[in-house]
Amino acid sequence: MLTVFELIKFLPKTNCGDCGEPTCMAFATKVITAGLDIKKCPHLEKLPEEFKMEEGARPVAGKMEDPETALLRELRQKIKGMDLALLAPDLGAQVSGASIELPFFNDIVVVSSESLKSKRGIELDPRDQILIYNYCFFGGKGPLSGEWVGLESFPNSVSKVSTLRRYTEDKLAAEFSEDPGSLKKRVEAMGGQFVEPCSADLCFDIRVFPKVVLRFHYWQAEPEEGFDAKVKVLYDRRAIEFLDLESLVFAAERAVEKILED
Repeated sequence: MLTVFELIKFLPKTNCGDCGEPTCMAFATKVITAGLDIKKCPHLEKLPEEFKMEEGARPVAGKMEDPETALLRELRQKIKGMDLALLAPDLGAQVSGASIELPFFNDIVVVSSESLKSKRGIELDPRDQILIYNYCFFGGKGPLSGEWVGLESFPNSVSKVSTLRRYTEDKLAAEFSEDPGSLKKRVEAMGGQFVEPCSADLCFDIRVFPKVVLRFHYWQAEPEEGFDAKVKVLYDRRAIEFLDLESLVFAAERAVEKILED
């Protein structure tokens, strides 16, 4: 039975969205787990042998299975074949026996070939688990550039820019429209670092992983001037070498969710 990662090899891996799904990974997951028609990808140059069978005759793995659950299962299988101790220095993690301890926001997660746990004892959201595994798979090769850019600077990011704006930038701006003091307290509480000099009213960094840092620029609303509050998220220019686009957007979304948590 073809797996999600095997199917990915046949896809263009551009996350163009022409199939109706946000990424090639999401498309492949739905094809394998939910029976989505593979022909919805208009850029397939070669059809996998398994999909050359007559329509209706092709077996579908776990047709009613949640794609998120199916993807996590595959990621757990994939991590078993990796030498985590060898990857640890590049990931910014510490080796601890057969596991590595990896900073994740204001927590540390313990990653092994068999499990993924929070040192704080909290239950990890499945989406966070996928994000952590993806960071490990990218390998963390090389240093950060120290140069900050917007998401729009990365290739094939057009469809993701609006998602980042809606679920991260606009959401944070609306919540703290005229209250930078409260925002500052929330950022301090989750371990964010304030940046000076700052070209906005407030600038701060949120470290998702050792090599994935988000820089937020916040401008307070000025109603008398007709200006709404605004937030801009920046990434290190090499961020795309440490996580895929979808994961980078989700990391920013999770950062805002954590800032808003009581």
